[in-house]
Amino acid sequence: MSTHVLHVVRAFSAQPTLGDALVAALAGDVVVHEAPLAEALAGHDRPDVVWVSSADDATVTAVRARFPDAGVLATLGAGAPTADVVGAIARGADLVLRDEGVLLAAAGIVALARRPRAVASA
Repeated sequence: MSTHVLHVVRAFSAQPTLGDALVAALAGDVVVHEAPLAEALAGHDRPDVVWVSSADDATVTAVRARFPDAGVLATLGAGAPTADVVGAIARGADLVLRDEGVLLAAAGIVALARRPRAVASA
C-alpha cells in the first residue's frame, strides 16, 4: 500500500522529519509532497491526506474543495482560540491540532491515513 501526503506549506519545510516519521508508522511506500497553497491547488495530485500547517479558514475551505476525498489535517498555533478550531472543522478539516510540531502532525496524518475514506463517484 502507498500513502500520498501533501503538506500545504507557508513558512517551513517539514522534511525530512515528516517523511521519516511516516515511513516508521505506515506500512508500504510513503510519498510526501510539499507545496505552497497556489501550487498545491493547481497540481494534479490525488493525496490520501493533506496537512495544512498554519491553517486559516480560507485555506482549509480551498483544500477541502480541491481534495474532497482526502483526509484534511489542519494545524493551528498552540494558543489558537476554540472558535478557530471549530471554524476549521466547519470548513472541512477532519482533524485539527493546536500545535504546529512536525511529529504531532505526523501522528495526525497517520490517524487519517489509516481511516477508511469514501471514494467519490466520477
